[in-house]
Amino acid sequence: MSERMIYATYDEMQAELLRLHLQRYGVPCWLRSMRVGGFQGITFGPLGEIRLMTSAPYAAKGRRLIEQAALYGLLSLLPDKAEKAK
Repeated sequence: MSERMIYATYDEMQAELLRLHLQRYGVPCWLRSMRVGGFQGITFGPLGEIRLMTSAPYAAKGRRLIEQAALYGLLSLLPDKAEKAK
């Protein structure tokens, strides 16, 4: 079975929240990261990217759930306005 990337972020908490949200609605998924365990220096670019992966049959449903969560404000995919003001 082939796997598909359905979302990418640099934020570990956001990636984990999205993974839990999708699994709650029946989309099996996992995180794939190029970060080296315990090394905190690289959190941007290709080596800092965290990818949300699923199998091909669930990819469309997973993307739709992420879009709906962002649209209805259930999950924030953008930084808070308070952080922008800093």
